[in-house]
Amino acid sequence: MLEKEKTDEELLKAVEKGSLDDFKILYERYFQFIYKIVYSILKDRDDTADLCHDLFLEYYRKANSYHPTRGSVKSWLAVRAKSRAIDYIRKKDRVVLKEQLLYQKESTEQSVEDIALANEDKKQLKDALQHLPPAQRQAIYLNYIESLSHKETAERLDRPLGTVKSLIRYGIKNLKKYYLSPQDLQRGDRHDA
Repeated sequence: MLEKEKTDEELLKAVEKGSLDDFKILYERYFQFIYKIVYSILKDRDDTADLCHDLFLEYYRKANSYHPTRGSVKSWLAVRAKSRAIDYIRKKDRVVLKEQLLYQKESTEQSVEDIALANEDKKQLKDALQHLPPAQRQAIYLNYIESLSHKETAERLDRPLGTVKSLIRYGIKNLKKYYLSPQDLQRGDRHDA
C-alpha cells in the first residue's frame, strides 16, 4: 500500500509504534487544518506556529490516547488543538493579569479609601465563595486563585476534566447570582440570548 493512501487511523497506529515517516505524512495532511483552528483562537502567527509545533509533538507522543470509538482522527486532532489553544490563552491572560496587578501594586500608592474598598471586595468575595457548594468553591479557587489550568485543577481534585469545567461554570453562575441584583441578572440574560 502506498504511504499516501493510508487511512488516518492506520497512520496514527504507525505513529504510536514510532514511525517518523507516517508522522510526517500525518503532519503534512493536517498541519494547515490545525494551524487554522489554532490561529482562529490565538490571532497571532508566532504563538500559533509555536503551539502547532507543540501540538504535533503531543500528537506524536500521545498517539496511543486516540480511540476510534470516540470519533475520527481529524476530530481528535481538532479537539486537542482547540483545547490547547484555549488553555494557552487562559494561561497567558493569567500571567498578564498577575503582571498588571504586581505593577499596579508597586507603582501606585493606595489611598485609605482604595484600601477600604479592596478589603470590602475581598470580604464580599470570601462571603460569596462560602455560599458555594464545596466542590465548586475548590474548583474556582484552584482555577482562578491558584491559576491552575482546567486540566491541572482536574488532576489536583482527582476528577474528570468535564466535571471540573462544569463545577467552575456553575460556580461562576452562582457567584453572579450572589453579586448581581435581579435586574442585573435579567439584563445579562437578555445579552446571552
